[in-house]
Amino acid sequence: MKKKILMAVLLCGLACILCGCSGVEPEKRLYPMVMSVDHENGRYRVTYGMADLPGSTGQEKPEEGENPGNVSLSGRDFDEIDREYDRSQEKYLDVSHLEVLILGEGLIRQSQCAALMNHLKKDPLVGEDLYVFRASDVDAVMAYQGEDNESIGGYLVGIYENRPYTQKKSGVTLRQVYNSW
Repeated sequence: MKKKILMAVLLCGLACILCGCSGVEPEKRLYPMVMSVDHENGRYRVTYGMADLPGSTGQEKPEEGENPGNVSLSGRDFDEIDREYDRSQEKYLDVSHLEVLILGEGLIRQSQCAALMNHLKKDPLVGEDLYVFRASDVDAVMAYQGEDNESIGGYLVGIYENRPYTQKKSGVTLRQVYNSW
């Protein structure tokens, strides 16, 4: 009898795992297009520039019209920042759509990039083809709102991808930063 109960529990657990019930639906995710990282007073500050998907795709409905904007978090290390995100936000952070990484002067000047690179390398969702920029004031850069509420991520990607073929310049990618690091 105990074996049958144990087997039933095991099969139910296996069925839940295999049927994908534990996945996070797209509606319950936030998709940052840009991430900035800076370091000051012994703390990292990460700001995620969330994509306004309904607005940018033209599918905005009146009841959905809120743009999540930027989410800023700080901590002694990136694990603390991840925990803070989980505590403070109700939606899952999906970094698979990151297109731009902005590094602050404090991070570069204080040689704190190694911890960031190790953190990014561990996350399989972070693509190596995202563009990397350097900014003296990441807060001012992240506050940019272009025409039609275009985010800084869309603007910076557009600089490289929307040029005529004769004027194309390649930007620095995360892959190149990993290779030189």
